[in-house]
Amino acid sequence: MPNQNPPTILVQTWLQLLKSDMEQEFKLEVERKITSVFGSIEVAVIYLQEKSNST
Repeated sequence: MPNQNPPTILVQTWLQLLKSDMEQEFKLEVERKITSVFGSIEVAVIYLQEKSNST
């Protein structure tokens, strides 16, 4: 089965949650999700930029 990235809206939500004032525990969980999928937050940001440039 090919490796598929999550929908862009989900990635956008994850990144917005990291910038919010939510509890650190929840931010760490979101960061774990991002890094498990993309390897780093920076790669997730690049993924969104590439998606927005391709539409």
